[in-house]
Amino acid sequence: MRLLVAVSNEPLAHAIHGALLAGRHEVSLASTGSIALAAVAKESFDAVILDESLLGISTEQLIESLRNARASVKILLLTSTPLSKTIGEGSRWRALPDEYAPIEETPYSSFSANSRANNSDAEAEQRSDNAASSAQANVRRPDAALSKPFSDGELLSYVGSLATDSPAMIIRGNLTLDTTNHKAYYASTHSAISLSRLEYSLLEALVKADGQFVNTSELVKLIGGPFFEQQGLLKNALYTLDKKLTRAGLIMTQRGSNYRIR
Repeated sequence: MRLLVAVSNEPLAHAIHGALLAGRHEVSLASTGSIALAAVAKESFDAVILDESLLGISTEQLIESLRNARASVKILLLTSTPLSKTIGEGSRWRALPDEYAPIEETPYSSFSANSRANNSDAEAEQRSDNAASSAQANVRRPDAALSKPFSDGELLSYVGSLATDSPAMIIRGNLTLDTTNHKAYYASTHSAISLSRLEYSLLEALVKADGQFVNTSELVKLIGGPFFEQQGLLKNALYTLDKKLTRAGLIMTQRGSNYRIR
């Protein structure tokens, strides 16, 4: 794949660069948001590896602008967690902003981004039920998010999942579904969330709904199998799934008999 690494922290950028080269990818570097945007507008990249601490442009605005510049580009967002400050396995990925001097911003006068609408939480909730509004919101979301610290293997796994010929993985933010082995991961691919077969099937159906509410009748049809008319079993599995996802840090929203994962 042809990749752009948009990271302001120079040691981190070069570490990622080396790992990707070892994975036989073609790699370019961008040290600020403006440079990244100019590069994507000028050249064809398969994906951008974007650090949320990149200098120059807010992450949401930059993701939207990158997609406006080249709709086909995939975006892997590197996010910070408390684990970023730990010492041990993966510590070379820490990239703490106070450890290194920042790189100076390069002006880019032609950059423009659509301002976000100033709407209330209630109005945002109503718009999320509309497919068109949901699609617009997705413009500002990355295709995948990987929390620091991470290993070379995790990085290469996430990059590989963004390839157009890799349908086995479904990634929504920090949630990754391995549809081949029926496993779910959140924030890290080191250990899977412990799910029953029915819980995983429900989770995959909700993720494939792409942020839309799905009622229990629709879920029954989507998962099929021996659970077809066992509404009690289905609702119990939804309850236990919600508890497990909450412990992992992911929220499942319920509205009556309708459920969704955003």
